[in-house]
Amino acid sequence: MTDAQTLSALTTARLRLRAFEPRDAGRIAYLAGDYDVAKMCARIPSPYPTLAAEGWLELQAAALRKGEEYAFAITRPRDGLIGSCGVVRVAGEPHAFRLGYWLGRPYWGEGFATEAARALIGWARETLGARRISASHFEDNPASGAVLRKLGFVKAGPDELFSLARGGTAPGDRYEWRAEADSLPVQ
Repeated sequence: MTDAQTLSALTTARLRLRAFEPRDAGRIAYLAGDYDVAKMCARIPSPYPTLAAEGWLELQAAALRKGEEYAFAITRPRDGLIGSCGVVRVAGEPHAFRLGYWLGRPYWGEGFATEAARALIGWARETLGARRISASHFEDNPASGAVLRKLGFVKAGPDELFSLARGGTAPGDRYEWRAEADSLPVQ
C-alpha cells in the first residue's frame, strides 16, 4: 500500500502527474464540471460546485490511505492542472485495477490522455503490482477508445455505463490490458 506521502510525481515529455492538493478544487470544478467532460465520466456532476470538488478531494485522500484508489492530477507547466488520471483497485483482486481519466475540453486532441495514462500504467505495474487493468468508455466518446487501443488495451465487449452528469446509464465499450501480454507500447 502507498499513501499520500509516497504518491510520488510522475514526469512525461510534456506533463507532470502529481498528488492532488486542496487548492486544486476550483480548477477541478471548472474543467470537469463542463457538461461535455462530465458526461463522459461516472462520478462527475455538471455543474460541479467547488464545494463538491473539495469533498471529492477528501474522498480521494481517504481512498488513497486505504490503498483503494490512486488519483493523480495531470498538470502542464504553462497551464497547471488540466485533468486527472487514476486507478481503482478491484475488490478481491489484488493485482486488478480500473483505469479512469478526464481532461478539460481545451486539452482534448493533443495526446495528453495517452501520455498521462501510459505513465500511470507503468507506475501501477511497478508500484502496485498491477497485472490486469480494465477501462470503459461511452459509445459517443470514440476518442477515449482510441486512447485505450494506443495503450494496448483490447476490446472485451459492450458495457452499460453510469454517468452522474447524464443522470443514468448509456451504452459503452469495455477494454482490458494485461501485463502478461507486455502490451504497453512506447508510442
